[in-house]
Amino acid sequence: MIKAGTKVLSIVPYRFLPPSSGGHLGIAMPHQYLGMHCEDHIVCTNDNIPDKTYSFHLHPILKTGITRYLPLYKLKQITQLARKLEINAIYCDHPYMASTAIALSKKLKAPWFMRSHNIESERFKTYGKKWWPIMAYYEAAIMRKADGIFFVASEDLKWAIDKYKVNAAKCHFIPYGTTLDTPPTGHPEAKKKVAAQLDLNENIPWLYFLGAMDFYPNTHALSFILDEIMPRLNKGNIKYQVLIAGKGLPDDLKTKISNTPNIKYTGFIPDLDDFLKACDIMLNPVLLGGGIKTKAVEALGYNKIVVSSFSGAAGLLPEVCGANLLISNDNDWDAFTSHIITSIDQTPLIPDSFYNTYYWGKVMKKVYDIINVAIAKSS
Repeated sequence: MIKAGTKVLSIVPYRFLPPSSGGHLGIAMPHQYLGMHCEDHIVCTNDNIPDKTYSFHLHPILKTGITRYLPLYKLKQITQLARKLEINAIYCDHPYMASTAIALSKKLKAPWFMRSHNIESERFKTYGKKWWPIMAYYEAAIMRKADGIFFVASEDLKWAIDKYKVNAAKCHFIPYGTTLDTPPTGHPEAKKKVAAQLDLNENIPWLYFLGAMDFYPNTHALSFILDEIMPRLNKGNIKYQVLIAGKGLPDDLKTKISNTPNIKYTGFIPDLDDFLKACDIMLNPVLLGGGIKTKAVEALGYNKIVVSSFSGAAGLLPEVCGANLLISNDNDWDAFTSHIITSIDQTPLIPDSFYNTYYWGKVMKKVYDIINVAIAKSS
């Protein structure tokens, strides 16, 4: 039963509508499902395009310039909106707008929560940013101030408790989810359709890698597919087709792919439903970047076998993925390729436990319940 009067003000300091990437969907989908349980009002930048098909309410009052990240930016306007809407909880995506969330919490006497997509300081450290210790200090401080933190990866939750000394009672595992609650059907039909569209052989296994190709961790992973994985597959005389999907691939990699047999760059795929149903195995040789790899969750939801590096599987719970998730140590490309060869003859069967853990409906019901407990305590 929905608790009357639960009204959440969420802060998203960038464009996510219309969604054009996994990151955008990682904002839109949880709020879509949260909005099914309560009033969810999102304060966001003015380059978002309102869409009435979503359950949440959009308030594009932030400007797009760098000043939006200044402490207490637009606080007066946001506070007026919150009081008008009778908001009783604050939800902040990422740590960057935490000062605003904290101030709102004090003014409204309402609990505030932060969603941690990854440990930002560690991500910056991986990228070689010299100021990562400043982010670590800031991130730890705001996590300790929050009434609750929603971590998309259990590893990050443990990190916050161990390294940042955040109260464990405040830390909640709230994974990136999937809109699917059961395995989809229609693989043969979709493969036939996509084969005709892309001029592909539908009678061999399709291995795919999907993501924004102007994002360095993805092109870094693509280099391993080209230079490490495919040469090993070729030695085994395996029949296969690799599909690289996503916008923004640099010209040098386009040229390299066009000159390499058994691999095709599809560019942006407008209908991912058909594409994901059609493919057989997801390649996930990602070594860089923090947080959960959202495309792996998406693939598992589509009942695909995911062959992953250890880093690429961060945030996933292998115990609920069954035999659909095969993990090798980072840079062990012999083991990675062996997993591909093994999975080519394997019939995927994702267990119900996956959907019980990762279906957005169940994920965000848990968030709603946590928020309501905090509201009751603050009343």
